[in-house]
Amino acid sequence: MGKIDEVLENGFEKIGKAVGTHPAKFITASVIVSAMLGYGFSKLESETRPERQWVAKGALALEHSEYVANTWPGASRFNLFTATCADVSLDDCNILDPKYIARFHEINQRIMNITIDGDEIVADLDAAHKKTGSWSQFAGQWTFSGKAVDKNGTVSFDGRKCFSFGPFCGKSSVLDVFRDDENVIMNLDTAGVQQAVNFWEDQEGMCPLSIATANSPCMDDNCQKYNTGAERSACRSLATTYCSTACPTTTFIYQGEEVTVPVDVETCMDRGCIQLGALQSITTAAPDPAMLNTDPNATGNAPESAFEFAPSPMKTMVGSLSGEGNVKYTKGKFLQGYWVINKDELYCPEAGNADPVADEWERLALCELGIDADPRATPKLECPKDDLLEFNGLFGRSFGDEFGAAIRGDIAKLSSSYFVIIIYLGIMIGKRDAIHSGITLSVSAVLIVGLTIASSFGLMGLAGVPNSNLNQNLYFLILGLGVDDAFVLSSEFVRHTTMNPELSIEQRAALTAKTGGISVLITSATDALAFLVGSSTVLPALGWFCTYAGTAIIFCFIFQLTVFLPVLALNARRAEANRRDCICCCKTHPRAIDDPQGCCLCCTPKVCGDDMLRRGLKFAATQATTPPGQAITILIFTIVAAVGLFGSTQVYKDFKLEWFIPDSSYVNEFFNINSEHFASGTQFNVNMRETPDVFEAQSNMRDVFEYLNTTSLVNRDVAVNSWYEEFMEWAVNPDLAETATAVFNPPRSDPRAAFGDRTAFYTALHWWYRNTQGSRYRNNMKWADSDCQVDGTTQDLPAGCDPTEGLKAHRFSAEYTLASTDLGTNRYDTMTASREAIAEKYPGAFPFSRDFLYWEEVGIIDHELVRNLLVCGAVIIVIVAALVPVPRIAVWVIFCIILSVVETLGYMYFWGVTISGVSTIYILICVGLAVDYAAHIAHMFKESSGSSRERAIAAVERIGPCTFNAVFSTFLAVIVVGFSDSYVFRIFFQVLFLVVILAGAHGLWLLPVILSLVGGAKEHTSTAVENVKPAIDAESSSPEEPARGA
Repeated sequence: MGKIDEVLENGFEKIGKAVGTHPAKFITASVIVSAMLGYGFSKLESETRPERQWVAKGALALEHSEYVANTWPGASRFNLFTATCADVSLDDCNILDPKYIARFHEINQRIMNITIDGDEIVADLDAAHKKTGSWSQFAGQWTFSGKAVDKNGTVSFDGRKCFSFGPFCGKSSVLDVFRDDENVIMNLDTAGVQQAVNFWEDQEGMCPLSIATANSPCMDDNCQKYNTGAERSACRSLATTYCSTACPTTTFIYQGEEVTVPVDVETCMDRGCIQLGALQSITTAAPDPAMLNTDPNATGNAPESAFEFAPSPMKTMVGSLSGEGNVKYTKGKFLQGYWVINKDELYCPEAGNADPVADEWERLALCELGIDADPRATPKLECPKDDLLEFNGLFGRSFGDEFGAAIRGDIAKLSSSYFVIIIYLGIMIGKRDAIHSGITLSVSAVLIVGLTIASSFGLMGLAGVPNSNLNQNLYFLILGLGVDDAFVLSSEFVRHTTMNPELSIEQRAALTAKTGGISVLITSATDALAFLVGSSTVLPALGWFCTYAGTAIIFCFIFQLTVFLPVLALNARRAEANRRDCICCCKTHPRAIDDPQGCCLCCTPKVCGDDMLRRGLKFAATQATTPPGQAITILIFTIVAAVGLFGSTQVYKDFKLEWFIPDSSYVNEFFNINSEHFASGTQFNVNMRETPDVFEAQSNMRDVFEYLNTTSLVNRDVAVNSWYEEFMEWAVNPDLAETATAVFNPPRSDPRAAFGDRTAFYTALHWWYRNTQGSRYRNNMKWADSDCQVDGTTQDLPAGCDPTEGLKAHRFSAEYTLASTDLGTNRYDTMTASREAIAEKYPGAFPFSRDFLYWEEVGIIDHELVRNLLVCGAVIIVIVAALVPVPRIAVWVIFCIILSVVETLGYMYFWGVTISGVSTIYILICVGLAVDYAAHIAHMFKESSGSSRERAIAAVERIGPCTFNAVFSTFLAVIVVGFSDSYVFRIFFQVLFLVVILAGAHGLWLLPVILSLVGGAKEHTSTAVENVKPAIDAESSSPEEPARGA
């Protein structure tokens, strides 16, 4: 025996004797300590923000995210939807049928009319927090478009919840093709729909009239994009004639303002005529036919940018488009679109970032689509599905709703898995007997899990370590490890009771701690140290989990000695008094622990229970350690290892946030439809800071724009949105008064023309910015002088504004290609490559999308997994070598553990599991389980005597039932979780199922076979007899089996 073993065994023996002598005191003290530490639960702070959990410490995405949040605080929430036919099959569906467009218009109107009572929300928040808080920003009445009001000559909108792109609310759908004109839409026929959808993409200018009517002037060449006064006059004449019959209007003065209305609203078949009629002023002279109203220079030539219009491609609004004959588009299967609302959030430690107005608007909007986003919310909503249209979507609140619903739905399954372990523990830890049923022991084993969680979580709360949702998996880990330890200690106690009935309870408790304590220590110390060392990872959530896990395993080990072992002693006292288990006030006739009198499913103890399992494992070990059995075993595991090793070289890293959504969710269906029918890349912004000065960086902006238009990473089918290119295209026009005297270097005619004077540059830029020409770029520019910011079009420079102070921030936008963002590694490489290229062309500039926060994880998760596995491996080697100080045994234990983990990784690949933060957590849990399954066998092999084969058989016979019970109980539990509908629990099932099968087989089958070949013989010593030799049934002993213990 090694010196370390001797010291540890003597120490455990002393602990066991003390515990056996004063069991009630140890239990009471443990509960008091746990209760005191449990106070820390009130100090726990939960971190719910994904970017704070899964983005590596110091990652660029965190810095960029903080910059974007501070610089562009008016963030948006995109609410996307798809719709298809609900009344016919998908094969028979033609979503371009006028009835479907009309029905969608009706639903859209109901969504536009949703009103949120912000005052009620504020009152509820005041009541919930019992104080008046800083949430007054949510007060008022909120609608999507808001109420238009005149503020100092500028149109503004009160209660507007939509996110504005310039003066326009952010929304898009097929209704844009019909200008969302109710009379046009409700009177559509098939010909009108086909005419509109086929002409939509060919427009060069935004026609104010409907393109769905047969005689629409929008189809005329003169109205497409006129450049001269004559062309404009011809278009105006044609439009006037058209409107005289389609929608006659009248203009009058109301409260000093001109108002144009239809002569008959009910018969107005094109509301674009109202806009056209408003151009005919009744208070001023009619404009010269050669002059355009939009031409500030009165030259008769239309400024180019005033008429630029980029219609959304039809394929982004209608999915599975197809045509017939010469008609390009006649049919489609799906509609797609979005509503964008403003995100005005407050941070709450309990719930994270929240915008209750946006949340409630989205809940009501989803209800209009037939989706009850949160059945628990009040007031309850009735959300019947539409009879013509079936909707799916991805709203701002969808991830939280669906992931939360999945977790709540899986709580029952997870609770069932705990219940399965508890029931199995109760069946296997005791006997079929009223006195020795083991129910009390089972309850105490579960109580230890509760004490462990209370103590470890409480201590983490006091230490200020954040809590995350992933820590919910600790319950399963601690229950699994605790059950394993309980099996070991109870088995050793029963063994010493059976072999040495004359010993006192205190002596048996001491011997149990002496022989079982080392086995439990090996697994607990290895797992705890591996997790604690692994907590130094750069991934916060992974580090927190490792810290919680390591601490919990230490507490679990302590409570096994200070709670479960005392319960074993108290239980023995009860049994010796012939009192029934659980109903200890009732006595029954005496019986020995190995002579159960009760019966559940078996007739005699000879054919059921622990004896049957022990004999079965002994028989299997006996057969496996014969020469043929050894050859077959090595062949089987060589094949298993070869396949696993190959898979481990193929497994790849990938993660998508949508994987957290349950398969049956409307959100998951949206992703499926979007991927198949509307596949697109990821949109991103190129953010440029205050320095270098924009005027000085004109050439840099050209370089960035050229890069975005030439790199293979960016989708060239989607226009790069650059305010600078649009501004310069307007500015170089020599006929413009605003830039007529400006100096350009290179000159105006050069494709890379640039302003040569800083003052002229910023003066012209602000004129363009505050007028119609640059209105759609207002959300992409932040002026250094805050007085220069405007929300609406204004001719005059705002009071106090000095545009020459420059821009504080500005940005371009583009979209990555689908191919460059399809897999996790591609997404990470795309992000890093574009970062480097853009920073090189424009110092300080960087691309950013919210998705980058999750792409960062993919870049380092494999390194972090390997790092943590190496750390675990190093800890395992040190602990196993120290506590199993026989190299020929220790090396094979380590080999089996490592092989189990590598094979688990390999078979994950064949099962479609990728390397992600979630799977990494479960792989680390698997390391702990693999150590348990192998270390117990190795420890008992070391303690056994005889030939190497005899020692292997004896080890399996003695500790095998405990290990098998731990394996099988975990197997039963993960089978229950395997029916989960969510990604987290599905991966949990897949990874733990693999490790239970693989690590369990390596521990119970391969390791004994290897040790039977190379473990070596050990002579029997008198001092080890009573503690080591297994009890053998007389009828089952053989010359090759170990002799009966004393």
